[in-house]
Amino acid sequence: MKHYDNACALYSSKLRIKCLPLTSWEFRNHSFSDAILFGRIQSNWNTKQDYLKQSQKENRELIVTDKNFRIVFATNTISKISGYRLKEILGKSPRMFQGEATSKDTQQKIKTALTELKPFKEVILNYRKNGNSYWCEIEAYPMFDKNGTFLNYIALEKIAS
Repeated sequence: MKHYDNACALYSSKLRIKCLPLTSWEFRNHSFSDAILFGRIQSNWNTKQDYLKQSQKENRELIVTDKNFRIVFATNTISKISGYRLKEILGKSPRMFQGEATSKDTQQKIKTALTELKPFKEVILNYRKNGNSYWCEIEAYPMFDKNGTFLNYIALEKIAS
């Protein structure tokens, strides 16, 4: 292995173009890591619709909760809408985005849909990490395994227009 490393170093030193180290690739395509993680979750579902591809195509964020409605997955670009980094929201309830002026009626509609394991589409007033509010359109679906056991809720979200 040492000879290989030396040969690579010698070859690289003679190149007119210098390569960038991988650590400088922070702008990398987050889609790949999202696809790996999302694929693991989705593999247990009885439906194989590609919600991740749909969210990317429609420029929407994707959030997945577990059966206890705690966030287990979100697209890496969630900070664009919420201001929160991914690690700040994992394990928390999506209610963390709601606040004082969020409609109690809309919250109740969502709660009813969640309790009844029904799909829903609502526009709700959410709050960013910095306290600024925004209208968020949420389209959510319950996900089940092949035996019909509830596993996750999946939500496609975007700034409402």
